[in-house]
Amino acid sequence: MTSSNPLSALLPDFGIKQFSAIDLDGRDPGFDTANFAAGVALCPKSLDDIKSIVAWCAKTKTPVVTQGGRTGLAGGTASALGQLVVMMEHMNTIRNIDAGSGVAIVDAGVTLTQLEDAVSSFDLTVGIDLAARGTCTIGGMVATNAGGGEAFRNGMTRQRVLGLEVVLPDGTVMSDLKKVIKANEGYDLKQIFIGSEGTLGIITGVVLKLEKAIGNRKTVLASTKNADDALCYFKRLQAMFGENLLSAEIMWKDYFVTICQELELEGRFGNLQGETYFIADVAVPQDDDRLLEVLGESLEVGEISDAVIAKNEQERNDIWRVREESFLIDKAYPGGCWFDISIPLSELDSFVKESTSRVRAIDPALKVFVMGHLGDGNLHYTIAKDEPVDHLYSDIATALYTGLSAIGGSFSAEHGIGTEKRSSMSKFVDPTKLSLMHAIKATIDPMNIMNPGKVLPPK
Repeated sequence: MTSSNPLSALLPDFGIKQFSAIDLDGRDPGFDTANFAAGVALCPKSLDDIKSIVAWCAKTKTPVVTQGGRTGLAGGTASALGQLVVMMEHMNTIRNIDAGSGVAIVDAGVTLTQLEDAVSSFDLTVGIDLAARGTCTIGGMVATNAGGGEAFRNGMTRQRVLGLEVVLPDGTVMSDLKKVIKANEGYDLKQIFIGSEGTLGIITGVVLKLEKAIGNRKTVLASTKNADDALCYFKRLQAMFGENLLSAEIMWKDYFVTICQELELEGRFGNLQGETYFIADVAVPQDDDRLLEVLGESLEVGEISDAVIAKNEQERNDIWRVREESFLIDKAYPGGCWFDISIPLSELDSFVKESTSRVRAIDPALKVFVMGHLGDGNLHYTIAKDEPVDHLYSDIATALYTGLSAIGGSFSAEHGIGTEKRSSMSKFVDPTKLSLMHAIKATIDPMNIMNPGKVLPPK
């Protein structure tokens, strides 16, 4: 049960919805049960509302935790007693869609699906896709620099943002809502706030670059002997389809088999057998046979062992459910640990094999489930067994992160740092880089009221 926050009695009347501990107990906290631990929340409807809230928080030195769709997986929106939660769900206006320029200006609380639906009528698309598309907000995506399955072709959220509006820790506003790609006006300050996870201010408005809408898609699921073969097949698809290769996902055998069992899809895709499984979407007319041509070439040289092309929307959805419903691993093995890392493509196969060996050296009973975005080398690990393994988190993290820096990888790909990876920041981030981050935080938020205890480790 959420505890009552003593702030509830101290908050002035901002003229907006206030949630008490009882109110919050009746709402979905998202992936982190600590999201509502503060016991009090405000739900602003306008920029002026947020300015007033933050100005009061600055005056009273009250810590602020901003929340969007609460889909984060790294504890970035967890709260505590004495803090004030600011929910962005009513900041959900699409301010402008400039179809001619291919640009949208939106409130931070607009969901990805909401924006996608709005721009589709102009034959445009957001250019970012996430499994949490129905819940995640644009502001949250900016705050965490979300990636997703289209990042290898369209970039991460950072590459999609043209301008930002941010309420700073003193209640003032940085308004930089540019709609153009070329804007060299000194330091590109918006980039500091992208990926800052609410530790520097509250993002209230976003300008996003849009893309031309995607037409007919074909989906293929292929089995391969290893990740190197999957990568060869990916490159062959890239050479054939170019920018029309929309997504490229990879799953290792233990993950694929377990999810198929949980979804009751065993045998749904024929007799596919392999150590890795590859999903690709290509944008081609229905009568375009080039996907079959590439499959034939890959089968002939042994890059893939077998493949299925979705014949209808139901088959396509079934294939993508295996990749996107990864939370079912936690259902099968509750109490596991999740990790989100990036590997140079040339190192994928060897790194997964070596890291799996290091993890199982901790405890041979540990199961290693791996899947991710093949196009950009972003892998998601779930480490679990028949009982909870959270007490092994530090050891498992060390086993997975060993050697990452040496090969040019990253221990944090697209889920952010939050609270979960703060300790890893001290171990794996260049000390000078970390010192600069601390300096930026101290300059912009000297009272440390914006999402304290997140991202940066203690000095």
